[in-house]
Amino acid sequence: MATSLWLAGPGTNAGAFDFARLLVPGIARDLLYSENGLDGSHGWFTSYKNVVSQASEQARAESFSPTQAAMVQVSLPALSIAGMAATIPGHLIDLEAVDRHSLKSDQERKIVSQYLVNKYRITPSDSMSYINEAQQVAKEVNLDPILLLAVMAIESSFDPNAQSKAGAQGLMQVLTNVHQDKFEPFGGIAAAFIPEVNIRVGALILKACIAKAGSLEAGLRSYLGSPNAASGETSYTSRVLSEREQLRNAARGQRYASI
Repeated sequence: MATSLWLAGPGTNAGAFDFARLLVPGIARDLLYSENGLDGSHGWFTSYKNVVSQASEQARAESFSPTQAAMVQVSLPALSIAGMAATIPGHLIDLEAVDRHSLKSDQERKIVSQYLVNKYRITPSDSMSYINEAQQVAKEVNLDPILLLAVMAIESSFDPNAQSKAGAQGLMQVLTNVHQDKFEPFGGIAAAFIPEVNIRVGALILKACIAKAGSLEAGLRSYLGSPNAASGETSYTSRVLSEREQLRNAARGQRYASI
């Protein structure tokens, strides 16, 4: 059973890491879920829950149901996660995770889009859509949009319908059974397969992981659900950071490794 779980993960690159998510709950499993804040107080958690509660009331007022969320064509409520992300203390975020200068020009976005099309065999329209969404969400959570793209690349190869046997779903392979509350503002966990929603929830969790773990690399390990995961060229963290560098090089118009 352990072996099958370790190798599980059809439709996603995260397969070998899903077992770690189950075996080692880690920070990612209970982050923003326990009643203790990052500093041991209750303030951060309470503030976050209040924002979620208010957003949920807004979603219910707009009759945004899980059934609607599961539809291909869906009208999402005008809901930003900036408020929720702001409850995570900014001074705890590793500056390595922040880049306000990425993907600013149309030329950069076009080059990166083509890179994603070539490497991940997605359509140009989907590629540009994910880039634009990553940019918008990055502003809301104050993280590097290329970092978000790199996480999507390693987690799901940009398959919005990716689902592992461990319960990780969507572009950023969010464990919906652990983070149900974060999908409430969007109508429930059925919205995990909507790219705009999955990226936002995943980015919020990633920011919280980085803040609590104290560094980008430790935060990525916590996002994986295995804060004590081994390092190395084939590790999850190395793969994400390597892909991020590839994307950065593409955006700068520099030569990148063969894809």
